[in-house]
Amino acid sequence: MTLKKIAEILAERKILLKTDEKTDSFFSQIENLSCDSRAIPENTLFFAKGVNFKREYLISAIEKGAVAYVSEKDLEVDIPLILVSDVRKAMSFVARGFYGDMTESYPLIGLTGTKGKTSTLYMLESIFREKFAKIGVLSTNEARCGEKTWKKTGTTPEALELFSILNGFREEKAEASIMEVSSQALKYDRVNGLTFSVGAFLNLAPDHISPTEHSSFEDYKESKKMLFPLCRKCALNLDDPYADEFLTTAPRENIITFGTSSAADIYAYDITEDRLGSSFSVKGLINIENMRINMPGRFNILNALCAVTCAYAIGFSENDIKNGLAKASASGRLEVVEKNGITVLVDYAHNKSSFEAVFEYVGNFYPDSKKILLFGCIGDRALDRRIDLPKVACPNADFIVMTTDDPGTEEPEAIFKEVEPELKKFTTPYVFIKDRAEAVGYAIENAKKGDIVILAGKGGEKTQMVKGKAEPYIGDMTAALEALKN
Repeated sequence: MTLKKIAEILAERKILLKTDEKTDSFFSQIENLSCDSRAIPENTLFFAKGVNFKREYLISAIEKGAVAYVSEKDLEVDIPLILVSDVRKAMSFVARGFYGDMTESYPLIGLTGTKGKTSTLYMLESIFREKFAKIGVLSTNEARCGEKTWKKTGTTPEALELFSILNGFREEKAEASIMEVSSQALKYDRVNGLTFSVGAFLNLAPDHISPTEHSSFEDYKESKKMLFPLCRKCALNLDDPYADEFLTTAPRENIITFGTSSAADIYAYDITEDRLGSSFSVKGLINIENMRINMPGRFNILNALCAVTCAYAIGFSENDIKNGLAKASASGRLEVVEKNGITVLVDYAHNKSSFEAVFEYVGNFYPDSKKILLFGCIGDRALDRRIDLPKVACPNADFIVMTTDDPGTEEPEAIFKEVEPELKKFTTPYVFIKDRAEAVGYAIENAKKGDIVILAGKGGEKTQMVKGKAEPYIGDMTAALEALKN
């Protein structure tokens, strides 16, 4: 692709301001796209993004192989400039032109919501396996297709990285792809160049409100509402309090609602729950009797209904949906192990609404058990959790073990010191143990027969983000199993 063609794409999207058309290099081929000055192959078009971008980053990129750049201002260097009004939108549109339309050859499903995205993704993947041999998966924890995996940054990477991964899925002969779509990806135009076959909204509750994420809940909500205009079909949780607002973001004929009332296009009835999962039937646009999911918690019924709706929207049969859903599992999502009369529950719960959901499940099925809760708060972002999580934890837990989650650039002790005043507003006893594996051991060693230990926040993750690096971590379940041996 030439710089001339790239300029034409941006002009068509009405974000091109100026180009250096008269230079000979304007007609040369661009072979790579990058916004990371540390990773620049030869013949790269570089995107100068971010409010903290420095000219020295561009100089470094040029030294490594950048032959032109896209920016919102002229940085006065000796390579061609494509000046745009919005560099983030430019990244997404150029990536689409460079890699092509990802939905021409297979379905692409996008999932957004405050909680449940990963569980729903794995449910949908299990259904897809009834029909497809290879499925691309882009979740909070991984990017993979078949046996091949990709490194990635964040839940939904920047547009250039995202399109590169999706192109990799296509090269691996994926027959469908499923991805989580974060509020940040929507707010910062990372997915603007995509057209989703189906986009799904699961739920909404306050989260990710901080100076580096969303300035307010309204900003967070408005970001989530940007998904449906990018979708051919939309799946909407009608049980959610904000459903009516999302109904207005796409033509009604493009939206399929799901829920637990007959007002939804697809709804569950005859619901029964147990410690290991739920059984229910589905009516409406699709009718399936006696379905089973082996993922516990009432919220997982809505996640399952979302997966059913997405699969229905792209033409899956009732039989494939029922069989696939029955086989679904998700590591670190309400994962339960019991030994010596002690129950350990590992869950990714990391925000207020997911904490509430876990305690609802525990209250329903372990009502008489002493509840020992282990959790931490992440660093650098989602600062509202430092107030919100203790408000849910303290009234529901009998003992709390505070520890390290993903501290980022912050010190774990400093994060705990911010959380502690909120803990002190309640009478629930607590301790702080910095090392997470040690804290897991402490929580289990102090449990007695009949107690339940809830390990919240990490789920199945095997790394911790410390000082900008993903440091290895044995995982909460592994740490728990080690402690249960003693």
